[in-house]
Amino acid sequence: MKYIFILLLLTTYFTYSQESAMFDRSFHHRTNDIKSKNKRDYIIKDSIIEIKDYNKNGLFRTGKFHGFTDLKNLDEFIWYNSNSQYDRSPELRIKNRKGIVEYLNKDGQPTSQQLFIENKTKFIQLWNKDKSYLTNGTGKYQCNSDKKNEKLVRIFKDSIEIKGYIVRELKKDTIFYINDTKAYPKNGLKPFYRDLAKNIQYPGFAKLLGIDKRITVEFVVDENGKLTDFEPLNNKSLSFEKKAIKKLEKMPKWIPATLDGKNVKTRFRIPLTFKH
Repeated sequence: MKYIFILLLLTTYFTYSQESAMFDRSFHHRTNDIKSKNKRDYIIKDSIIEIKDYNKNGLFRTGKFHGFTDLKNLDEFIWYNSNSQYDRSPELRIKNRKGIVEYLNKDGQPTSQQLFIENKTKFIQLWNKDKSYLTNGTGKYQCNSDKKNEKLVRIFKDSIEIKGYIVRELKKDTIFYINDTKAYPKNGLKPFYRDLAKNIQYPGFAKLLGIDKRITVEFVVDENGKLTDFEPLNNKSLSFEKKAIKKLEKMPKWIPATLDGKNVKTRFRIPLTFKH
């Protein structure tokens, strides 16, 4: 009996560890900002990594992932599969990687459950006020956007989101975020970023204090490729956002997004880092 007991102990042994990291508002980049309310907890159990994401409203996302050994690779995997408008980072490794992700509202109730398989996102279910919207992965979901006077519409077929758009009631227009082709700078994203970084003047007071800052600016690319409706997604501080938006307003037109052969409006987010 003694030897059987020891054998059972050996077969039930598993590895376990826990880590945490702070993030920027969009949960793309880690940050050393002590004021950040965006935190990710990692619970590592053998080959499974569980995550819990917190923002100012508390827990809003959980997930269980397989195939990862590098947490920063996992961060990029979550970012890529959560943001369909972004190109994949060359550092991202997706082969044999997958996970189930669940989003929660501020009351802790689930709003969606998704399956991330390599570079594909499949939707298991969506909820709003306890109502489920998908039947075998197919259905239409409508709700208020996280911005005032906007309605979000999402259409799914066989667990794939095939159409997604936002109706802006005050502006009486529609912004599409699932398109046949994406909005893009005419010379490419890398030259665009280089030109933007080169020509943004570092805020003088922040430079004097030796402050580094990472910001994110959201804007609309309209049907003609013009950049409009700029909105900083960070807390405004030391003119970083104003400097970036002032430069973005003067940037050349982009190639607009297209859907069903027509140019359409879409939203884009740009992360920028100021270093003294």
